[in-house]
Amino acid sequence: MEWGGALQILGLARLSKVTVIAPRSEYEGVAKALAKFEEFHRIEQTEPNFDPALQELTVKAVRLFAIADQAVKDLGIQLMPGTVDIVFRGVKVTRREFQAEDWDDLLRKAETELNPIAENVRSLKAQLQKAAKQETDAATLKAALATVSSLSLDIGSLSGLQRLKVVLTTAENEKVPELRNSLPGATVLSQQLGDAYSLVLVVMQKSDEARLDKAMKALELKPLAIPAGLPQNPAEAFRRVEEEEREAAESRVKLEQALEEVRAKNEGTLLPIRELTGVARDVLDEARVSGGLKWFAMISGYVPSSREAEFSRQFSRWIVNVEPVRREDHEGRDEKVPSLLANPPGFETFELITEQQGIPGLEEVDPTPLISFVFPIFFGLMFGDVGHGLILTFFALLIRSRGTGSLRQWGNIFLVAGISATVFGALVGEFFGSALNLYQVLSPVTIHQIQIIQHPLGVDTPNTAGIQNVMVIAILIGIAHLVTGLSLDVYQAWKAGEKTEVLVGKLPTLTMYVSGVGYGLAFVGAGYSFNVLKTAAPAPLLGIPNDVLGGASLAVLLASMLTLFCGKAVAIATGKMTGGSVAGALSDGGLEVFERISQFLSNTISYVRLAIMLLVHAVLLLIVNTYFPLSNPVMIAPWIVLNCLIIAFEAFVVYVQDLRLHIYEFFTKFYRGTGIPFRKILPDRVRIDIKWA
Repeated sequence: MEWGGALQILGLARLSKVTVIAPRSEYEGVAKALAKFEEFHRIEQTEPNFDPALQELTVKAVRLFAIADQAVKDLGIQLMPGTVDIVFRGVKVTRREFQAEDWDDLLRKAETELNPIAENVRSLKAQLQKAAKQETDAATLKAALATVSSLSLDIGSLSGLQRLKVVLTTAENEKVPELRNSLPGATVLSQQLGDAYSLVLVVMQKSDEARLDKAMKALELKPLAIPAGLPQNPAEAFRRVEEEEREAAESRVKLEQALEEVRAKNEGTLLPIRELTGVARDVLDEARVSGGLKWFAMISGYVPSSREAEFSRQFSRWIVNVEPVRREDHEGRDEKVPSLLANPPGFETFELITEQQGIPGLEEVDPTPLISFVFPIFFGLMFGDVGHGLILTFFALLIRSRGTGSLRQWGNIFLVAGISATVFGALVGEFFGSALNLYQVLSPVTIHQIQIIQHPLGVDTPNTAGIQNVMVIAILIGIAHLVTGLSLDVYQAWKAGEKTEVLVGKLPTLTMYVSGVGYGLAFVGAGYSFNVLKTAAPAPLLGIPNDVLGGASLAVLLASMLTLFCGKAVAIATGKMTGGSVAGALSDGGLEVFERISQFLSNTISYVRLAIMLLVHAVLLLIVNTYFPLSNPVMIAPWIVLNCLIIAFEAFVVYVQDLRLHIYEFFTKFYRGTGIPFRKILPDRVRIDIKWA
């Protein structure tokens, strides 16, 4: 069985396994062709053997990247501008094109351009470090000499005495008596230098030098010594050190300015070269694994089946083997087939949401198309206001126009979310929390039934009926969302051939939830009574007679629970399923029934947050419009500021709640996200384009 048709249905691209065999003398050309093709996912080899030529190029690329990266760090260059700089200051990330014959030519050009800059940066950085050390050393010595800078004597002459030991030191005032008491027979003279320290002169016989050293160590005192290169007069030494510190500081400032000039001049060169050498390192590291043949190099990987013919044409000068990916060829093997998402433009933007849970496996449904519709709808429900929606839309357009890569994708997501919020705001006539009657799409009666805040004659008041109805709508949306997830779980298992699992586990789970919802409606229709068969009045929402809906739902519910309880045990007993025991399956079945009941209740109630967030939105705007009315000119500025804060706060919170409903409520019903991402051999580039001659 081929995975092709199934993968297209599941939202994943069809893949083909390709193998290229070429003479080792031409293998660098294969690496170049793979970089040009880009969409090639290399298969890991259990016993990698490196092609010598590409191994040498890989080492060179690693070395050049390390040099470029160090130069960028030494200059303090940001790899990417901050989001604030991109969005609000319009900082652009420019792209540069590199032309080359092959990888060797490309690295040679990068090295020629990089080395002079890197050498200059290294030299300036070394000089700067030396100047900074000189400044620090001078400052330290200056601080040590500061206490005795008023003395005018030659300290060096004190060490030249033959019969006497003379030591000059500084000590805390409270240590001076201890030093004097610990050295009986010695002459200890002191003079206070301030409130905390004293200058101490100790004179004693040379034979008692050991006793002096012990006393100095015990009191943590050090002899006052001036480095040999300086005048031994403390006052003169202090002036000389002060001058050296000033000269070192001036040198440091000049070197910092020189580095800043180098940064301004070469930032536009270093960043593209750093990215280029990083790309070369990654591609060559992948391609250098070339098989165990002596005269031929071999590399295998996956490519999109839609590009099979293009791949064969580009690699036609070498031996190319192409085979479709078949399920039976990979079951039970360590080799894992990657997943390549294949969503049309527009839908692919929401792959970022899918990737929060992981890439879909080969047997999984890609939820991205569903997310593309549901995610904006949920956002609009929780953020419905024309004014706020338009501001969010314009802000998203700004991000989209100035951003690149994932930032541009996030701009697209919030663009759709802002449009959705604007549409839902127009449906109920909300504009910055005020009535927008001219643009109401729904009838006044309908609007009254779903408005959380009503605006009669300019007086804003909470609408209890509207709040209750919105709560009900949120629950119904949640039910539909959960049923969709459970249905997809059944579909996936059936497509994977797990028919027994579908019959005893996944299908009963779906029918249990659907019948539970039906029984809940009958329960409400019966006046909140468990005797759902006592009345034939129409059940709420569906209009089906209550006794019919309640009886059918109860029958299906009990049958589903019974199947979940003992279905797997029966399948094990009859040999339809393996693994585990009948008793264990019964125990697990009972726990699963209980778990499903509590899980379904909590999952369904969780969707009330759709209404709660809309209520929070309405209440916040009600407070702002009440206490900061635009009719008072003084209140215009705070009204604008508060609305901006509400938009920023709610956009973040609503996004988090929207994401939570998908990841914790929806994905958990059918989606695991355990697939291996398809990794292109040529990484995505931000600053460079490579044009091969």
